[in-house]
Amino acid sequence: MENLSLANPQDAKRAAELIYESDAAFYDYWFALPRELTLLNLAQLWQAEAGSYSYRNAQVLRNSEEALIALVFHYPATYGAQLQLSDGLQVNTLPLDSDILRARQRQLDFLFPHLPPDAWYLRTIATHPDYRDRGLGARMLEQVMFAAREAGYGSLHVDVDSGNPAAVRFYTRHGFEIWAETRVRHLAQFNLPASLRLVKSL
Repeated sequence: MENLSLANPQDAKRAAELIYESDAAFYDYWFALPRELTLLNLAQLWQAEAGSYSYRNAQVLRNSEEALIALVFHYPATYGAQLQLSDGLQVNTLPLDSDILRARQRQLDFLFPHLPPDAWYLRTIATHPDYRDRGLGARMLEQVMFAAREAGYGSLHVDVDSGNPAAVRFYTRHGFEIWAETRVRHLAQFNLPASLRLVKSL
């Protein structure tokens, strides 16, 4: 359980739960479904061969029984455009109205400021509730920062839901600063809080 390892498609159920809990308000708005159905769709996206939610773009931590207990998605900002294209294709495979999903995704995109091309992006860190407060998040963050530095990047960016003060404290405790706060008027009526862009120099 020391280092991040590759994910696999069989992790889909547990991974979907972790992804959902990392920003439930975001996924509730995007899918507009009961939690159980949202999890099924996230699990399908995890099992896809490409896209932001694909197991191929995740790294994980496992316990001694090899169960997934934490995951992380991170990549250079320039890879984000390729992921968006893949996401569009993967959304079309879901048993849902893809036009509605894409329209809601476009609205959600306004929450996230442009990423400079020389930034490394941390999309998600998620830890199973039974394994929180054990330093796993800090361990994953350290490995993400190492990967970014090794690739020659000078800053690490992450977007955090302002309604998640524990996450904000986690990042600020590790040297991140809030650079932007983004509110989308249309989304406020759906109780989606502002998004905070936090940045750390590497």
